[in-house]
Amino acid sequence: MIRMVPRFVRPRILRVKVPRGNRGTLETARIIGELIRHGAKDFVVRQRAIQIFRQYNVRAKDRYGEVCALFDWVRRNIRFTRDIFRVELLHTARRMLELKAGDCDDLTILLGSMLVSTGHPVRLALVGFRPSRPHLYSHIYPEVFVNGRWTAIDASVRKRPMGFAPPARWKRICEITKEGIRCSCKTA
Repeated sequence: MIRMVPRFVRPRILRVKVPRGNRGTLETARIIGELIRHGAKDFVVRQRAIQIFRQYNVRAKDRYGEVCALFDWVRRNIRFTRDIFRVELLHTARRMLELKAGDCDDLTILLGSMLVSTGHPVRLALVGFRPSRPHLYSHIYPEVFVNGRWTAIDASVRKRPMGFAPPARWKRICEITKEGIRCSCKTA
């Protein structure tokens, strides 16, 4: 009998220096958008999303059911874990399926990639909470277009339903386009 031993694959690590402040946050959002677009084209990510639809008995063409299933699965199966102290880490969607742990940006990358890979439009919401620091964004979550409107799907907030958006002072919406990411700003 031939025993197959899994081959060790070293994770590809890319180091990027981003500016501080608002410019750095927007650059990080751009990278997150790129990781979502890349993850949506990854067959392993799409295959896992389809398996989740089957696991949750979602009927074909039930777009709302698909969103609910992916949102619930990510919340139940991916552990919220902070980044290394003073280091911003961004994981690919496939790596998140392996690790099963990450912070708000990682959950956004995974959930966004799974949704886009199965035909759901996604955008990013950057939010800030400090009244004295306008446009200091400290949290990110995806929004999905379903049932004719954009719905928040923040999987990092465990006990809140789909549609819950954290009460933020500042909010910036970033559209993921073919060319990259386009952000607009508004006071929440």
